[in-house]
Amino acid sequence: MENERIRILLVEDDADDVWVVRNLLGDRWDGPFSLTHVELLSAAIERLSEEPFDVVLLDLSLPDSTGLETFFFMYARAGNVPIVILSGYDDEQTAVKAVQAGAQDYLVKGQVDDNALMRSIRYAIERNRRRHAEKQLRSTTEEFRVAGEIQQRLYPAQAPRLEGFDMAGALHPATATAGDYFDYIPMRDNCVAIVVGDVSSHGMGPALLMSETRACLRTLAQTYVDVGDILTHTNKVLAADTDDFHFVTLAMARLDPRTRSLIYANAGQRGFLLHGGDDVTTLDSTSPPLGVQEDMIVPTGRPLTLLPGEIVTFFTDGVYEAESPGKVRFGVERALNVIRSERRQSADTIVDALCQEIVGFRRHQPQRDDVTVVIVKVEE
Repeated sequence: MENERIRILLVEDDADDVWVVRNLLGDRWDGPFSLTHVELLSAAIERLSEEPFDVVLLDLSLPDSTGLETFFFMYARAGNVPIVILSGYDDEQTAVKAVQAGAQDYLVKGQVDDNALMRSIRYAIERNRRRHAEKQLRSTTEEFRVAGEIQQRLYPAQAPRLEGFDMAGALHPATATAGDYFDYIPMRDNCVAIVVGDVSSHGMGPALLMSETRACLRTLAQTYVDVGDILTHTNKVLAADTDDFHFVTLAMARLDPRTRSLIYANAGQRGFLLHGGDDVTTLDSTSPPLGVQEDMIVPTGRPLTLLPGEIVTFFTDGVYEAESPGKVRFGVERALNVIRSERRQSADTIVDALCQEIVGFRRHQPQRDDVTVVIVKVEE
């Protein structure tokens, strides 16, 4: 604050007191300042509406207002500008009431030296800035909390019952709002689409993009059956609404309970099919991420017939990029090994086991990215 010009509004009708204040500030103020003087409360209100000030020095006895009413009127119209009272009356009761009502300080004329005045002004400005920052932080925190609660309602509370399959998923956000996304979308042909996605970056912007992606997928799933077509049309919408800094990696897999088959389209978000033993088939990307190329076509992968006991899983990079205190990454293979070790358990149990393993691996270090896992287990 030392290098900033401090803008002071002095509201005082006594010429001698104005001279004293000017001299006190001029003698000891250790930085640039500007002092604007008005004699009436009405004139002070007008000046505050015309230009910014950092602090108001206010006399309570003015030609157009007297007593605490002067402060109350000023306080109601000063906005975020702190007010220091300069009074000719050494009245402790009035001083307490004024400070309780919001005044930063109550100084008595004739008892104030240059050090006291300078200190009061600086403290008033700094306290006011801190309180304003804390208020904004509380407001922002509350907004994120509400946004997080709304977003949580967009995630499925539980997996649908689909004959021949046991499904479960979980999303653990790193912050109040998440850029990750998972869903179970009912389709027109009595199939269910499993979706797992991850919006680049973090914060409110990615969370909004995730919500838009969800809305597109759920709407298009009522018209199209082919998951490649759904992602192709979703990409056109997202590419028109995003810039070069945001994209969405997303996998969409259509499960058919009649044939126990899976057809998937994968825009940069790979999945895995775990067979018996250690064998695994990687469900590789069939296209770049969504939102990058507006004219991109997203093809489907080859159809897969699923066998009893096999497990399909999709998880975001928050899983395999989780780090230990020694900066060792959790890794894909470690994640697959956890799933293999729990394969006889329910899908819910497998998801919980993997998420708990990640927490233990981090050893309670802060979570740096959203963690999303979906498990689809083919019933025996």
